[in-house]
Amino acid sequence: MTTNIEQNINYLTLQELSLEAAKLWEHLEQVDSEEGNVEQILQQLFEVQGVQERKIDAIAYVADQLKLDIEVWQRRLEAITELHTAVINRKQKQLESLKSYLLFLNKHRVLQDRNPGVDREIAFQNNPPKVVLKVEPNNPEFPEEFREVRVEYRPLTKQILEAHKQGRDVSAIADIEVGKHVRFKHSSRKK
Repeated sequence: MTTNIEQNINYLTLQELSLEAAKLWEHLEQVDSEEGNVEQILQQLFEVQGVQERKIDAIAYVADQLKLDIEVWQRRLEAITELHTAVINRKQKQLESLKSYLLFLNKHRVLQDRNPGVDREIAFQNNPPKVVLKVEPNNPEFPEEFREVRVEYRPLTKQILEAHKQGRDVSAIADIEVGKHVRFKHSSRKK
């Protein structure tokens, strides 16, 4: 094995090289004190040691290269994520702008609440009502039944909405607003 150690560096593992070195040490301990044999075994042992050192360097080089590759791919991932995030944000702003424009057209009666196309329909629907307070919950005029007392006062907007739905006048403490939102849906018309 030791005669081709230099040629087999890429094929031998560190384990195999270590076993070869151990065999050579064992052989060295058993050999007669003939100078030729001892010199030859020592030469093979130094050769194996040199190959082991180069193998260790090669493994360390591969590890360094892998670390560098990981860093490069992480930077690429960050760049791609940043690029995609920017595109997503831009598309979200475009969609919100489109919806805002459509709501403007609906508000000014350019578009009706239902606008059928060939395959699709643009429909405007009311959002669930929300409470817009006129009086802060910590104000003594704010009815106790519509607030929750904790560290700070918070209006019970669900209860205010429920009272409004039941016909109670809540105009002294809140306005009830009903907004609209845009839905894009498939048309239910048959062709």
